[in-house]
Amino acid sequence: MVTQSEYWNGPAGEKWASLASNQDSLLGQLGEAAMDAAGISTGQSVLDIGCGSGGSTFEISRRIGAAGTVWGVDISGPMLGIAADRLESHQIENVKFSEADVTTFDFNDHYFDIAFSRFGVMFFEDPIASFSSIANSLKSKGELAFCCWRSLSKNQWFELPLNAGLKICDGSDPMGAEESSYVPGPMAFKDRDRIDKILNESGFSNISIRDYKSSLVVGLTPEIAATNLMKIGPLSRVIQDSDNDIKALVQTELEKQLMHHVTPKGVELKSNAWIVTANKR
Repeated sequence: MVTQSEYWNGPAGEKWASLASNQDSLLGQLGEAAMDAAGISTGQSVLDIGCGSGGSTFEISRRIGAAGTVWGVDISGPMLGIAADRLESHQIENVKFSEADVTTFDFNDHYFDIAFSRFGVMFFEDPIASFSSIANSLKSKGELAFCCWRSLSKNQWFELPLNAGLKICDGSDPMGAEESSYVPGPMAFKDRDRIDKILNESGFSNISIRDYKSSLVVGLTPEIAATNLMKIGPLSRVIQDSDNDIKALVQTELEKQLMHHVTPKGVELKSNAWIVTANKR
């Protein structure tokens, strides 16, 4: 079985790194909703967990100003390479990046006001160990804030492309999205009760788990949207071993379905996430 480190440092990590700007545009509003819930503000010290290519880290940097600090950590070397290039080009002084697993990383007695994550925590292989480590990195009564996906059936932007692919390809959902599965991946925290239990056991209290619905512009046209959606999410795993003829059929089918979701902004699909906040006990 491929570990999360192997996955995010292999072709998948390279693919996500190549899509950095697209992902920031797609998911930025959801990350900012979690930042708003946390009250990230001037002068704070913030840990950005699963920072990827740095989009969320730089938004945090803007919010905390020169008096604050943000430390982004991720296990993906390819994505952190993009983050490092962005940091150098922007010459921002209150940002630091480390390639590290937050579960075991030594922050050298640096303690944070807030630990934040934009869709990074669902990939923890041992969630209680990881969140316990995060709690240990926080100051007394420090805050945790993150966003994570709800179930597949509540996220049209996952479900519609997946079903289009399964209409052409043999197989089933490869991401453990079915209701009884909690394997590390996008849907690992779909269950509110599971989140509450994990955080309680990891040293957090005052846990708030709020439903957040939005629409995501997945592309300006059905053709662009289909191309984007075939690169990420459950559909990308369904078709990863398919030949070009099969992929072309999937793209055609997906474009046909996306025609029904064209708006003045582009192709919009519904999304549904949890916005979670808690305090170190």
